[in-house]
Amino acid sequence: MTLRVEVDGESHLLDDAALASASVEEVMPGVFSVLIGTRSFTVNVASQGDSFEVVNSDGLPRLIAVADARDKRGSADAASSKGPAIIRAQMPGKIIKVLVEPGAPVEAGQGLIVVEAMKMQNEVKAPKAGVVKKIPAAEGATVAAGDTLLVLE
Repeated sequence: MTLRVEVDGESHLLDDAALASASVEEVMPGVFSVLIGTRSFTVNVASQGDSFEVVNSDGLPRLIAVADARDKRGSADAASSKGPAIIRAQMPGKIIKVLVEPGAPVEAGQGLIVVEAMKMQNEVKAPKAGVVKKIPAAEGATVAAGDTLLVLE
């Protein structure tokens, strides 16, 4: 089996050998321990429609989509997906800055909110182009993993 994995829009193919060398265990809801060879990573995962937003130990959020390599759907289709995108906190943290306002149009990849977690500031980016519908998170507020930060339509 071969999987096509898109990380921030860049496509990679993973074959059986690459998959066999990795071990993934869920240690708590949305938090996974990943072992690849002798390297260990902790990653936080939240669903973003057909994709996942992943934050690993480097603190940088990545948008990841996984599909069977035979799947012909392109990344342009994923970026134009219908319906709202609910942006959620990947881990507990504090809202440092809200970069957009309700009603503002945004482009895919544009920064939306800056969250401080694990002593690092992470800019949460738009998974698709759209309009900011609502922002339940306020600057200075503390959020738990899974809390809604922003809704994008």
